[in-house]
Amino acid sequence: MREEDQAAQRGAANIPRSDNDRAKLVLQLLAQGAAKTPEDKFNAALVLEHTPLTFCGERMISYGSYNYLLAHYLAKEAFEGGFKDAGILVAAAIDRYLSFTEGHQKYGTNRIINQKTGAEELVPIDRDVPDSERAKYGVPPLAQLLKMYPEQKRENSTGKK
Repeated sequence: MREEDQAAQRGAANIPRSDNDRAKLVLQLLAQGAAKTPEDKFNAALVLEHTPLTFCGERMISYGSYNYLLAHYLAKEAFEGGFKDAGILVAAAIDRYLSFTEGHQKYGTNRIINQKTGAEELVPIDRDVPDSERAKYGVPPLAQLLKMYPEQKRENSTGKK
């Protein structure tokens, strides 16, 4: 299923299942206790991290934001279990979860397309996370991220910029 997920992300044609179908299947497999090894957990996390998004007005929302949180914990278990490729997914999954639930991210892995300008922008990044923590999971330092992409303005608690 990992290969199918990755092919879908690259835009391959004739993928037998949608992102949503794959996420549902992974949830069923997790409920059956099928994810036993660090690699199994990584593969499950990868599929869940691609839970579909849709627009609601001008905002993108997730069909299942809690799937991103579960993906984070699965990736973290895989990483701590020795599957080092899971490091970036530990950061990316929690960033995606926070981006779509809180409007900011922890590490700086999540970018979106500004629907007004067409520019790719970083979702606002938590300045309290040290670069040493980013490096642990394979994320570039904050200064490097900000040179690569502009950062969206953080909305205040009322939802206004």
